[in-house]
Amino acid sequence: MMVSLFVGYAFLLLVVAVILGALSAFAWTRRDSAGGTALSVLLAGLTIWCFCEAAGILTRGSELAVLFAYGVFVGVMPAMAGLFVFALAYTDRERFLSNWTYGLLTVEPIVFFAALVVGPDGLIYSVSGPTGAGMYGWEFTLGSVFWGHLVYSYALVAVSSALIIHYALVSGSLYRKQVYAILLSIFLPWFGSVLSVFGDTRIELTPLLLAGTGLVLSWAFFRGRLLDISPVAYREVVESLNSAVFVVDTKDTIIDANDAGRRLLGAESIVGQSVENVLETSPELLEQFRGLGDETEETQAVVEQNDRFFDVHLSPLYDSRDALVGRVFLVHEITEQKERERELERRNQQLDQFAAVLSHDLRNPLNVASGRLALARERNDPEEFDRVEAAHDRMSSLIDEVLAFARDEKSTDRVELRLAALAKAAWAHVDTAEATLQIDGDREIVGDRDQLLQLFENVFRNAVEHGGSAVTVRVDAADDGFIVSDDGPGVPPEEREDVFEHGVTSSESGTGLGLAIVRHVIDSHGWEIEMAASQSGGAKLVVTGLEPEPTVTV
Repeated sequence: MMVSLFVGYAFLLLVVAVILGALSAFAWTRRDSAGGTALSVLLAGLTIWCFCEAAGILTRGSELAVLFAYGVFVGVMPAMAGLFVFALAYTDRERFLSNWTYGLLTVEPIVFFAALVVGPDGLIYSVSGPTGAGMYGWEFTLGSVFWGHLVYSYALVAVSSALIIHYALVSGSLYRKQVYAILLSIFLPWFGSVLSVFGDTRIELTPLLLAGTGLVLSWAFFRGRLLDISPVAYREVVESLNSAVFVVDTKDTIIDANDAGRRLLGAESIVGQSVENVLETSPELLEQFRGLGDETEETQAVVEQNDRFFDVHLSPLYDSRDALVGRVFLVHEITEQKERERELERRNQQLDQFAAVLSHDLRNPLNVASGRLALARERNDPEEFDRVEAAHDRMSSLIDEVLAFARDEKSTDRVELRLAALAKAAWAHVDTAEATLQIDGDREIVGDRDQLLQLFENVFRNAVEHGGSAVTVRVDAADDGFIVSDDGPGVPPEEREDVFEHGVTSSESGTGLGLAIVRHVIDSHGWEIEMAASQSGGAKLVVTGLEPEPTVTV
């Protein structure tokens, strides 16, 4: 009965050895992948171990069985070393795999086999028999070198287990199935060794259970692509927590995402799903991913979605052998930054208008000053020089006001003014030729005098430019504001909404700044303005929003 059990176990080990040998050969063809060589050596050692143990069982009771019992160690030693090297590669510690490391790993096998070949009997085994009870048909008494080898092997397995278990605890959801498989594979040799050495079993299960370790590692390596991405991806996720980060493998499957990424998509269960499915509700991001997905270098683009802006980076992930193993899809919201950029651009445009506004508004007092200087030369009248000085003062005030306009400053210097006086003062600053000013009514206006003068000057100048030198301009007081109209050609209805925009003009020589400045002054005071048609068909500006003039009671 026991012999049949031994023989059945031997044939099982032979089958396992064939499978492990084939996997070892296949892993060797993938030796350019991180951990591929270590896995191949591990599987080769397990193959030798299983074969020697099977052969020893099938030749039990003979001298050949003792030889195969020693041959087991030819497989055990590379298997233990391979497991240790594999653990270093898996946990992204290949920097420790130097020539010194490999050299140290050869010390124990050299000492062991030296003791076996030249040492006295009993250092490894003391063999007695033959006997019908043992698996090999011999009785083996364990020696001191064997126990030293056992401690060394346990030490390698312990270090390998600690490295992998630590990584499993900190790796989060990255390749969770593969991590569980690795933990299972680490548990098997511990269980097998303890059971075989300290248990009362007739069959040594360690090689069979270690074969299970090799099979599990092979599955994780070949089917689960265990070493392709997990160490690198985890590092990338940890270092990029301020942005939404998605780690994607070469099949465009999301293998991990940080909390910011889940919040961005409003979903918790996105790991394991394809990018196509996850980003289905974010078509702009999906389109960007498709456009960048074929790139093998880091790429960047800005995406706008639902009035939000995102800075999208797609970075390739390479293993230690420069093989592409996946990508990190990083999405950072830059909506506030874009808004600041737009505000900066708007202010830059205002600054660009600075010179044009100066040229536009300073022309009026310059023309007045030039005319007054000509009259002063002809008449030698000191009053004309006073008018020139007033025009220069007006230019100085205009410069200050234009600077305020360029900075988009609001009116702060508000005083009580009279509509009629403002209109007359502004009319005097404009080269009005033969134009006529009519004022019907008067009212109080609380505002910035210089800005309001600028408003009326631009309105008057605009009327003269478009209505001709003989145009009549009328200023009317209203309960909640005032009205400025003329009898010129007017503004077509379809253009009235746009006349206050910067650069809009119907004159070939116009700058499109006059009414833009008017709108700026109105906005600065918190009023409203509307372009309409006068009774004569000309232009009519209706300003509203002023405080009603207080009534005087007697």
